[in-house]
Amino acid sequence: MKILIVDDEEHVREGVQLSMKWADYQIEEVLMADNGLSALEIIRREAPDLVICDMSMPIMDGVTFLKTLREEGWDSRVIVLSGYQEYQYTRATLQANGIDYLLKPFKIVDLERAVAKAIRSVSESKRIQNDERRKNYQLYEANMIVNEQKMAAYLQSEIPNYEGVRQLLHEEHFPLEHIHVLIYLPKNLHEVVERYYGGDEALYYFSMKNIVGDVFKTFCRYYFFRMDPFICIFVADCISDDEVEFYQTKLLESWSVNIKLDALSARSKQARGYAELLTGIREAKTEIVNAHLVAGNVRVDESRKLPSFMDKELLLLEALKNRDKQYIAELIHSFARQLRELPYLSLRELQHCSVEVNLLIMRISADHPAQTMPLWICNLDEWEKAVIHSFWSIIESEGDSLSSLQSVHAVRHYIDSHIGTDLTLASLSKRFHFSPQYLSKKFKESYRTTIMSYLTNLRMEKAKSLLIHSDMSMLEIAQLLSYDDDNYFGKVFRKHTGVSPTQFRRNQRTAGNGSY
Repeated sequence: MKILIVDDEEHVREGVQLSMKWADYQIEEVLMADNGLSALEIIRREAPDLVICDMSMPIMDGVTFLKTLREEGWDSRVIVLSGYQEYQYTRATLQANGIDYLLKPFKIVDLERAVAKAIRSVSESKRIQNDERRKNYQLYEANMIVNEQKMAAYLQSEIPNYEGVRQLLHEEHFPLEHIHVLIYLPKNLHEVVERYYGGDEALYYFSMKNIVGDVFKTFCRYYFFRMDPFICIFVADCISDDEVEFYQTKLLESWSVNIKLDALSARSKQARGYAELLTGIREAKTEIVNAHLVAGNVRVDESRKLPSFMDKELLLLEALKNRDKQYIAELIHSFARQLRELPYLSLRELQHCSVEVNLLIMRISADHPAQTMPLWICNLDEWEKAVIHSFWSIIESEGDSLSSLQSVHAVRHYIDSHIGTDLTLASLSKRFHFSPQYLSKKFKESYRTTIMSYLTNLRMEKAKSLLIHSDMSMLEIAQLLSYDDDNYFGKVFRKHTGVSPTQFRRNQRTAGNGSY
C-alpha cells in the first residue's frame, strides 16, 4: 500500500512520517506533497490507498482538494489533520468519507488508531472488490465457455446453423465478412497437462487462451473457441495474408516458449464470410490431415508401403493371453519405430493405423469394450503411449477370459491368411492347443458360424474374384484354394452360389464385369 502526506509545513510532514512504523500497517511507500494541487498530481500518478492531509494550505486548500478528489472518483481513505475545529473542515471530511479528523497537535496513539482503521477499511474494500471481480470474471468465463460450445455445435450440426454463428459474432461486435480461419491441433497435449499443470486441463486451457489474447489482441480482433480436438481462431479487420501467416506462426512460438505446447497449424485458403466459415475450417483441416509428422524427406514415395498394425496381431494376441505387458509395449514400440523410420508419414496415414488398432481392440474385446484410440493424435510418442494403454486396459478388464478368447481370434486371423492351405478342425486344434470340441464351440460363440463354414465362405469369395478378374482355369483356381480337383470345387461353388463356376464367369463377362 501507499500513503500520501499533504501539509504545507515540512516539519509536520516529517513528523507524521517518522512517528509511525508504516511497515506494520503493510504500507510500503510514503509520498509527500505541500499543497492540494501537488497532491492531486501525485494521486493521479500513484493512486495511494491512504491520504493524510492538512486543511489550511496555499495554492489549493484541503476543502477544494478533498472535493476534487471525490469528483474525480478516487477512493483513497482520508485522515484530516487540522489546527482548527471549523465546521467547513469537518463537513469536507465527512463528504470525502474521511476516516478521522485529528486536531493539531495530535497524539501518536490517535494517529495510529486512525491509520489502523483506515487500513482495515482499505483491506475490506479490496476484498469486496476482488470478490466482485472474481464473480464477474467467473460469470464472464462461464458465458464465454457456453458461447464457445454453441459456436462449435452450430458449425458441427448436420445442417450448420449459420444464423446462430452470425448472432454469436454479432454479440462480440465481431465482423461478419473477411474472416480468416486458423486452426491448431495440439501434438503433446497430454504431456503438457500432466507435467506442467498437474493434470488440471482447465488451468491449461486458461493459460493457452491467455497467450492467444496476448498474440492477437494487439493487432486485430479475434474470436476463439474449441472444436475438439481443434483450437479454432477467427481473425478479422482486413489484415493481409502475410500478416495472418506471421501471427499464426507467432502463436505457435509463444505456446512453445511459455507452456511447452507443440501443435500443427493451418488456415483457410482465403478470407470468408460468416456463412462460409465451415468451408474455411474444412480447408484448414484438410491441410492438417496431410501434414507430415516425421522429419525428413517430405517428397511422398507413392511406392512405399505403410506398415500394417495387423501384422502384429498374432504376437499381440499371444502376449495378451500370457498377460505380458512388457512384451506388448515392446511390440508397439517396434511398430512405432517403423513409422518413425519412414521418410514421410502424414496424419491421415497415422489415422489409418489408429483405425487398425481400434478394429483389433474391438475384435478382441467384443464382450467388454476396451478404450479405443482417438483419431486425432498427431504425435508419435503420445500415439505409442495411447496404444500401449489401450492394450494394457484389455488385460486389466478381460480377466481370465483372455486365455481362450484371444486364441479364438488368432484362429480366425490364421484362417484369413491361409485359405489356400489344407485347413481342418483337427489341424487348427493341434496348432492352437485346443480340443476340437472346445475350439468349435468357442469359434461359433464368437462368430456365429462354424470354422469350416467360415473357411468355405472365404474361399468362395476368393473364387468369385478370380473368376471375374483373371483367366485362370477351374483347375488352377481349385488348386489355389486347396481343393483336390476341379469337380469337387465346382460342386462346392454351385452349392454356395447356385451356379457353376463356368456359368458364373460367363454371366459376369456378359454383364461387362470381366477384366478383359
